[in-house]
Amino acid sequence: MKKVINVIGNIAAVGYFIFPMSFVLLLFILMPINFLTDVDAMRTSGFAGQESASTYIALSGFFVGPSLLIPALRKMYRVLPWLYAFVTICFINLVVLSVGDLILYIGYQINNNTRHTIFFILMIVQLVVCRIAMCFYFKRKPIKYSEGK
Repeated sequence: MKKVINVIGNIAAVGYFIFPMSFVLLLFILMPINFLTDVDAMRTSGFAGQESASTYIALSGFFVGPSLLIPALRKMYRVLPWLYAFVTICFINLVVLSVGDLILYIGYQINNNTRHTIFFILMIVQLVVCRIAMCFYFKRKPIKYSEGK
């Protein structure tokens, strides 16, 4: 019986990795490009675009969370040991970029060139500070996947 449950767990982990997680990994890879496109669109048009930062965070968190909480789905992190670190760093990077996008979105809600410049500089400072903080944090506490989490 335990062998059957193990096989079902393996099939579930492979299916979960192929369908929802592959799209989340694609989102993680394409998010920096999307961020730059959003920033360029706001800077050239002078208007705030569509605020989609929280949607990206919620969508990726909705699929990353179960992969870390359900033991059968955690098998993908054992088979692909690099995946845990990749997902962790990319999710944090997604949050940092989304907050930067949100800062710029708030700055461009009012049509004022001084305000646009201030919020653009604020967004750059936020990105740099968050990335430096992330570097210090992961230097002190390296990402190691352990099954006992």
